[in-house]
Amino acid sequence: MMKIDEKRIAMLMKTLDITREEALELEGYDADVAADKKTQYDLSPEQQKVASEMARADVEVGKRKSTRKPNELKEAIVREIAEFLSEDALGQMYEAVQIANANRTITFSVGEKRFELNLIEKRAPKP
Repeated sequence: MMKIDEKRIAMLMKTLDITREEALELEGYDADVAADKKTQYDLSPEQQKVASEMARADVEVGKRKSTRKPNELKEAIVREIAEFLSEDALGQMYEAVQIANANRTITFSVGEKRFELNLIEKRAPKP
């Protein structure tokens, strides 16, 4: 038998505008939940499975992948720089020239060292 906290029962009755019996029932329910006992409001295993599937579906719907409009100018610049490094550059032997990201990154090596070149387009200054 649980010990009844009369102050808490009085507070529940006043705050929630409920009877003493309802307050005692509420305290008993809270004690069962705290003790991890099964209550009349728990979902059945089938209901729990459906709820889990629905929760997972909501998360998947929220994961809409946005696609950026391709920046044709940046892609052309990246291609031209990669072509220059692999064919026309005279100062060094650029090897393994690859476009890692069509809008931004070229990777290459010179001897034993690896490099990454990023093209960044600056925004127009605010007026």
